[in-house]
Amino acid sequence: MSVKIKIPASAILTAKDGMLVLENGNRCSRCDRTPAAYFETHRLKYQVGLRKKSIYSKKFDISRRYQLKIAICEICQQSDFLAQPDLLDRDGSELGRIVQFHALTRMLGGLLAALGFLLLTPFIPEGGILQPLKQIWQIPVAVGVIVLLLTWMSQRKYHQRVLADFEQKHPGFIAPHRGQVCTIVLEDEKDPSLTALELTLENEAWAKEAASINQWDCATTTEPVPDTK
Repeated sequence: MSVKIKIPASAILTAKDGMLVLENGNRCSRCDRTPAAYFETHRLKYQVGLRKKSIYSKKFDISRRYQLKIAICEICQQSDFLAQPDLLDRDGSELGRIVQFHALTRMLGGLLAALGFLLLTPFIPEGGILQPLKQIWQIPVAVGVIVLLLTWMSQRKYHQRVLADFEQKHPGFIAPHRGQVCTIVLEDEKDPSLTALELTLENEAWAKEAASINQWDCATTTEPVPDTK
């Protein structure tokens, strides 16, 4: 059993700095451990008024990015780092900084390699002002590949280090699922009480209490939370 919380558009519109934070007495939303000093983050879009729908894109009257942050404990944060690091919250924590650094170096390596291959293509004409760079296309490709390799090695090192510590301190721990979100496109903003986001959590008691605190509707559902690991 799980609980589906219906979050109205008004909660998203009034969220400070575009961050909708869901907490409940400093308890973890997944396992009820305390303290819950970290967050499970979902990067979402608030969208109103679908104007055009095509194969390639959709146009809306309003399209705004925001984040849903749900309180979790350190153990669940470490579990997320091991299972799906790219979804980890960039909150300035040690693991968050590691993930952010790896994302930056991975992007840098990819850009360098792409630049080298671009110099090799006919898009950069022979004999132009970029001719000297065209002759050394192998250098950015090589540097980019080296950066990507070092990033992969660093990721493995940190993963193995956290995994060894995690297995020693929490043997047999079964990680609960992340929350499942479903965004709803509104026809207009005339009624901010309309549901703009549905959040499904496994922790029934935590979810019902959090919904009650925020005066949001919720209901028990038999649909399991999908495993995103």
